[in-house]
Amino acid sequence: MLVPVPPSDVRLPSGGEVRWAGFFTGHRVLDEREVAAFADRLLGIDCSLVPAAAERELSPYYAGPGDHPPALLLHSTTSTLRAFDGDVADLVAGRSPHDVATYVEARSAFLGTAADLSVGRTAPWAEAVEVRGVPAVDIGDREHYYLSHALLVMADEHERGKKTPLGRIIDWLRDRPDAVIRLYALDLETQIFLLWLRRVAGPLRLVTDANSPAVATRWNRKRHVHPAVAAAARLDADALSVDELLAAEQRLSEAHERLGLTIPVLPGYLVPRANTGRDAFVADVLHAAELLRTRYGLTTAALKPSEAGDGARIVGNLDLADADRLVAAAEDAYPMGDDYLLEAWTTFLSVPLDGSALPVVPSGHFRYGQVADGVTLQALNGYSWIGNTYLDEAAWTGLGLPDDAYRTIRASLDAIRAAFLSPQARRDGSYQGLATGGVDFAVGRLGGRFGDRLVVGAIDFNLSSHGAEYVRTFQDEASRLGIRERYATTRVFRPAARATLRRLEDVAGALSPAGGLMRAVACVPERWGMIAATGADPGTAVHRATRLLDALAGEGLTAEPV
Repeated sequence: MLVPVPPSDVRLPSGGEVRWAGFFTGHRVLDEREVAAFADRLLGIDCSLVPAAAERELSPYYAGPGDHPPALLLHSTTSTLRAFDGDVADLVAGRSPHDVATYVEARSAFLGTAADLSVGRTAPWAEAVEVRGVPAVDIGDREHYYLSHALLVMADEHERGKKTPLGRIIDWLRDRPDAVIRLYALDLETQIFLLWLRRVAGPLRLVTDANSPAVATRWNRKRHVHPAVAAAARLDADALSVDELLAAEQRLSEAHERLGLTIPVLPGYLVPRANTGRDAFVADVLHAAELLRTRYGLTTAALKPSEAGDGARIVGNLDLADADRLVAAAEDAYPMGDDYLLEAWTTFLSVPLDGSALPVVPSGHFRYGQVADGVTLQALNGYSWIGNTYLDEAAWTGLGLPDDAYRTIRASLDAIRAAFLSPQARRDGSYQGLATGGVDFAVGRLGGRFGDRLVVGAIDFNLSSHGAEYVRTFQDEASRLGIRERYATTRVFRPAARATLRRLEDVAGALSPAGGLMRAVACVPERWGMIAATGADPGTAVHRATRLLDALAGEGLTAEPV
């Protein structure tokens, strides 16, 4: 059994406390002042100068045909997406948290090979690298929630002459100047650590599979999809058709103003939070609701945080005429500190897969600077992502989905990539900065002035490492093993306390059919797990994944019905 860190208490901003128990990391988090001090001590520069230095000294990786350089796996969840805050919010609300810091580390081992080096410190990560046969460096610090924070603390100790595990990482990089550093996100803390690592290891530049600092910090969020409510309100909308209005509003968005990006989106408005009092923030949410009602004839919307992943903190299906409910949602959102969006609520198209009707919420992806083939259909639990099923165009249309929607999504991905190669991107500082990421789309109906028309719109930009990379990595592994089944699916579930990756792999191996493949990707007991399965068609892949989850439940390896 994998043993979590000892329980302790977390002091809340409100002054109360909540019990931190069942986690594989502690709850120590560096504040902005502490992070800035590391920039000074490790790099000798002001923290404000770090992104510019990272632009000069860190390069995104663009794969060429047949490229397979060795990789340093350094996946840390990021404060940019408020992972720690989300886990604490779950504790306060009495929900079972995911321990995001641990599962991001643990699942990253699935990306590695015997030619790579993985960095981590948690028990599920240690089991994963052993099972996968990936060489590893355990830095030992489980006090800090974020791996990036633990690395900064250890780099400071190394700089002061203490012998640390970082010495092995430095030696490994010196011996492999062609290595690629694989990251979850190139946030400020990771930038500081990598700049220090480059300087002590010796290469002129470090290459990462992450996006450039400008893309990682400015564009890995939702705020740029829609115009600010105040700017949109100044637009004269009376004489415009619904399509002209939506296009005119999009031209006021940050993505269009800074990158010239134009892709299909849903109606929605940005509600800024910075330097805004609570009453003004709430008033902006109500104003956005009024615009959605009066301009588009819409009746429902979703309030979405700009800086959160996996569907966290979304309040959906809000009645735009219910001012009291809107005020309550806005007041709950305000203390989180990030911008929000009020976006049209979609009645998603659905598609039957293995007897279940899945909402059509596809994602398209970027890998190594290129648009990845096909799309994935997301599986959702409420608003939370719980897996992906790979579809190419033949599978999409084979499921009865409209081919023009598929082509719209693919064209949108090409347009996004082109935007980061445009003259505007040079001026923005994000030119050639897009290496990896995913974009989620809604395919469904909005009602109101749109009537019964099917609408396709981008609803979320996840421009960092993302969950769909695991279904694509699984497909790569199946291909290397000679598996000829083209399609694959992943599913996320909550493992039981007694579950381990080895036990999950034993069950998956026993169920793997001739000519097919099943795998356990990651296991964090009582928190987060992922399995994968191939199939000759998407339905078969989903059916096998369901069979595997049922088998795990039968062995007592799941914590709840899946």
